[in-house]
Amino acid sequence: MKKIITMMAVLALMTATSCAQDSKPAQKVMTEAEMQEALAPLFTKLQAIPDDANAEATMQKEALSFMKENKNDAGAYVIRNLLAFTMPTDELIKLVDGDEYFKNHPLLQEAKKEWLVQAETGEGKMFKDFEAEYEGKVSKLSDYVGKGKYVLVDFWASWCGPCRAEIPNLIKVYNQYKGEKFEVLGVATWDKPEDTKKAIEQMGIPYPQMLNAQKAGSDAYGISGIPQIILFGPDGKIVKRNLRGEAIEKTVAELLK
Repeated sequence: MKKIITMMAVLALMTATSCAQDSKPAQKVMTEAEMQEALAPLFTKLQAIPDDANAEATMQKEALSFMKENKNDAGAYVIRNLLAFTMPTDELIKLVDGDEYFKNHPLLQEAKKEWLVQAETGEGKMFKDFEAEYEGKVSKLSDYVGKGKYVLVDFWASWCGPCRAEIPNLIKVYNQYKGEKFEVLGVATWDKPEDTKKAIEQMGIPYPQMLNAQKAGSDAYGISGIPQIILFGPDGKIVKRNLRGEAIEKTVAELLK
């Protein structure tokens, strides 16, 4: 089902639907009030878009038009928090690099680092290994991925509400499909191990976990917000990124027919 991104939804995109790692905000020239005033006409247009098969394309067209007419913080904001979710990564990087103002904007310079990593770990690319150490034991992503199974990997944290909201979906698909062809793995991201373990017990999470991964996984996959749920194929190649909700079970079911 297509979603029209309203003003409230876009402003909350990185907080209400995902949890971002604590970081220093990019320096802004425009005040918050100026940003809201500049963005208001765009959000009005977005809210008026019919919720049909053309909704996403129309939304992207309006956003592109806005950023071309607004070489300022508002335009950079739209690229980072709207176009970044509707455009292929290579096209997004080309768009930013093709404009001198946006190419040098601090918000987008930081975002580009993530996009480059995301391009390297996109669908069809081989997995990037990383490791986590906890209580003297080292675990690696390669302990699970690339060993002949589909592996659904959830980058999550105990303090992240949207992460916890996805756990029942992951438990359901794990209980239904676990076996020789399928596995689920949790990667504790930006979290204290003791808090992760408490959440695992509270929520009755049955699948294995990489504890104390901290930034190792998020750096490897260009993740700025969690949950990030990635499906890896039996050969270790990335099948799908950004899985959420009903799409998790639907994707797994189609592959395991």
